[in-house]
Amino acid sequence: MAIEPRLQIVRKVRVYEEIVSQITSLILNGELKEGDKLPSERDLGERFGVGRNSVREATRALESANLVETRQGEGTFIVAGPDSLVPILPASISEEESGIHLLFEARRVLEPQIAALAAKRATQEETEELCQILRSQRVEVDAGRNGIEEDTQFHMTLAKAAKNKFLQNLLGTLLGSLREHREQSVREQSDRIRSHETHLTILNAIREKNEAEAATSMLSHLLEIEGGEADKNYSLENYYE
Repeated sequence: MAIEPRLQIVRKVRVYEEIVSQITSLILNGELKEGDKLPSERDLGERFGVGRNSVREATRALESANLVETRQGEGTFIVAGPDSLVPILPASISEEESGIHLLFEARRVLEPQIAALAAKRATQEETEELCQILRSQRVEVDAGRNGIEEDTQFHMTLAKAAKNKFLQNLLGTLLGSLREHREQSVREQSDRIRSHETHLTILNAIREKNEAEAATSMLSHLLEIEGGEADKNYSLENYYE
């Protein structure tokens, strides 16, 4: 058949990814505008025909990509429009080996610089916020949970402390696209503890306003996450001569 060369293996789509795709499409075509409030978690679950856990997962992914914001006691609001939207990478690229390599490489380029800027620019309040996030992460880890939400909060708060909204948006997109693989990297309790400890090392560099140490610690953290897939020849010469 003529169409056979164009047919591809069907990818299993997680329920929350379909919700993310639909909401993102509504933002792109202008049906959902910046400032619009999403229906409640219960209403969304009924409209999509899914459980509330799937709605929560989708909301977290959209928050990681800086597309929505959940305000305590108010609800979840759209915070990006079609013109300002940093596109979420297609879910398919996240499952291809080459795509994953590119995403991790992007993190290695981006996050050490974010950490360095955070060391230079973080306020006392932001440093305290980072500290509180790591306390919460430790509670989660000690309880046998993966602490991935706190992990995301830590990295995104660093980006906020760097005072560069464009870098913050880029990082949110990367973390959202790598979410499943980040969860896999902390399946073992020992991995979760080690991740928390390397976060503490980064935080100490932020407290000391040590830009070079913040960048070094972040790069070491990312290489550790990637494990055998990382390019061990990556060097901080890219950042500090």
